[in-house]
Amino acid sequence: MSTVGDKAETESVGVDDRVEYVYQRLRAEILSGELAPGHVLSQVQLAARLSTSRTPLREALKRLLAENLVVGDFNRRMRVSELELQDFDQIYALRLAVEPMSVTAAMPTWIDADRERLVQSEHAMEEAVSRLDIGRFRRAHRDFHLGLTRGSGDRIERLLEDLWDNSERYRLTYLHHDYDDPDSKASEQLRTSQAEHRQILVAALAGDAAACTAELFAHIHRSLEIVYEVAAARPQARVASVVLQQLRAHLATT
Repeated sequence: MSTVGDKAETESVGVDDRVEYVYQRLRAEILSGELAPGHVLSQVQLAARLSTSRTPLREALKRLLAENLVVGDFNRRMRVSELELQDFDQIYALRLAVEPMSVTAAMPTWIDADRERLVQSEHAMEEAVSRLDIGRFRRAHRDFHLGLTRGSGDRIERLLEDLWDNSERYRLTYLHHDYDDPDSKASEQLRTSQAEHRQILVAALAGDAAACTAELFAHIHRSLEIVYEVAAARPQARVASVVLQQLRAHLATT
């Protein structure tokens, strides 16, 4: 026989699960661009579409608000946050500072299965580029980059996963458009990016942390500059430029 306490606990778990589902669903739709920047979020419509009550929806929106993926007031209409180069610059500043270092920390922990996953991800990207299958490329691309830092520590891995997911909105807008045209500049850039992935993989499989991190650093930096070029704008206060200067100065003295 269940007690009142058991029932309350079950209901609580059910609500928590519902919040998580709504949060993950909306987060995925925002990051993929399905919910476009600036899109107005009607809580009534969202609750109906996701078959949920307002309480789990509000809790999920609070989490998205904390991640700056949505903006606005709960008592008024909220909307998906706009793409801002200042935000992108900060994301890539963190990636430049943390990601290459994390590969150096992770590499000694890798086992054969970790290396095999990197190979499989790179092969999947290669095939996706040849077929202009951007959906498959995006999935393999994420697996590859996060696989490079697997083993660097739970907190670092969570940070890099969050940075990766938030930067995906910008990549979709500025890097992965016109991918269905093999002669487009975006497709050419995708092929260049894939050549860089191969170089990163070669260094990783050789256990050469210095070469791997140097290739990765250059790869991240190139993506940063392409976005600025495509957007034809740069943020006024570039945190990424400060990171680049400091890391280059450090490398010059080592």
